[in-house]
Amino acid sequence: MKKFKFIILIFFISTKSFCLSFLDPAVSRILIYVDKDGANNYAFIRGITEEQQKKREKFISLGLAGSAIEPRLNDKSSYSTLVPLINARYNNFYTFGGIYNGYTFYEGKKLNLNFNAEYRFAGHTEEDFDSYLKELPDEDNPIMLGIGGSYQVGYVLLTGGIKHNVRGNSDENTASIGVLGGIPFKKFIILGFLSYEMMSNSYTDKYFGISESASADSGIPSHNIDGFGSAIRFTAVAAYSFNRNIDLFTYYYIESFSDNIKKSPLVKGSNSSMIGLGATYTF
Repeated sequence: MKKFKFIILIFFISTKSFCLSFLDPAVSRILIYVDKDGANNYAFIRGITEEQQKKREKFISLGLAGSAIEPRLNDKSSYSTLVPLINARYNNFYTFGGIYNGYTFYEGKKLNLNFNAEYRFAGHTEEDFDSYLKELPDEDNPIMLGIGGSYQVGYVLLTGGIKHNVRGNSDENTASIGVLGGIPFKKFIILGFLSYEMMSNSYTDKYFGISESASADSGIPSHNIDGFGSAIRFTAVAAYSFNRNIDLFTYYYIESFSDNIKKSPLVKGSNSSMIGLGATYTF
């Protein structure tokens, strides 16, 4: 079984039909960001158009995405949600739903660098829980500012960056790396995005632990997260373009936390996941 998976991975990376012009997440014209459960879930897709080699510097894209979600938070049932998509780019500035925003300050042959600002759904409110955890005080979602980029290596893109929570203290930081690859056809594309994020102890303890002050307010026992936290996330996407304006897509997302986060009473011991369908119209 392991040998079979390895062969599939080698094929995925080495296939000659792969084309990087579709896959830069900093300039992708579609972003799915379906994150009502508090998970920082996102999948990048680039719509395929008849003008495949023409770079679009200005666009606005409107759409809808519906998802069935197995949430990361403990004491919360599985649910479905429908969210609007409003994505745009103007030269080097881009925004995906007003949640993932950035400015590309360097664009080379292989290397792209950008400043970015992200509104994350890592905090929680009483509506996030179904029973005794409702007693916890609200925790504001973080606003992450940072620097990121992508670099072409053969037939894949390597991505990465560092971010700081401007709503927190100086120690609330994250760093991430990822690999993005895909197989395009004439009007159809399959993408895979695998990422690994390291979170500082201050960040994980704030959003996945229960502080002594929160414990005193709610009566729920306090819980500290020991050491750095981490998350592995994988997204698979299949997208189809009817024409240069209309794209349809389906996706599957799974997220796995490090053991020290999974031990928190706020987080399920199992992995969170999401599957969905969507469509966009690009002007």
